[in-house]
Amino acid sequence: MRRTRTHVFLLGALMLAGCGIDPVRVSDRVSTRDMLLGVQALDDGVAAAIDVRVNSPIGTVELTGGDALFVTVDGSRRPMVEGQSNGAPIYSVKLDALPGDFLLDLERQADRDVHGVVVEVSSPFALAGGGLTQDLPLSLSWDADPEGGEVVISVQGDCVAPLTRSLDEDTGALVITQAELRPPPAGPPSAPCALEVSVSRTITTRDKLLSTNPGGNVTTSAEQRRTIAVTWTP
Repeated sequence: MRRTRTHVFLLGALMLAGCGIDPVRVSDRVSTRDMLLGVQALDDGVAAAIDVRVNSPIGTVELTGGDALFVTVDGSRRPMVEGQSNGAPIYSVKLDALPGDFLLDLERQADRDVHGVVVEVSSPFALAGGGLTQDLPLSLSWDADPEGGEVVISVQGDCVAPLTRSLDEDTGALVITQAELRPPPAGPPSAPCALEVSVSRTITTRDKLLSTNPGGNVTTSAEQRRTIAVTWTP
């Protein structure tokens, strides 16, 4: 009898553990105040996308029963379309660009709506680069935005080890010397070498979903990224 009880206990524990591995819950069983919205937006200078994941303390949430997400970008309100990412639902909108801040709405049929969540986006910018000929360093310039969030510069290519720089202040300019462009472990290939240089500016925020009630929150990450090609002869 004791052995049988042990087997039943272990089986129950395994079933509970399986349920705890990021289960997907339907939204009509989750209160708005228990929802955790994660917003990621990217404008790479060619196209833009906004993705939203809905979570809760008990796992991923799928919007059902008429619940829906909407974004308003540059005065145009658009519904978000459900897709899949790593086996979990994700809600997305594809755009030509992100001109600035946008609004997020969560509309619910049997619970509280959330309207006008502001997602902060830094200003669009253009990136230019020069130098890297003979003994000249790589000189980068872009439109500075002192309140535009974290700025990260990256350089990569077949003839260099990946290089990353973060700026404490958005100065709109950076000079990278040739001495900083180190060859990869395998050694430099034949010159000339094509480099890809990117500057990204990201604003991240975290706030409550409902200002008058404790509970749910929304985290946002909105990135403006620009990339140029540079040729270097080591």
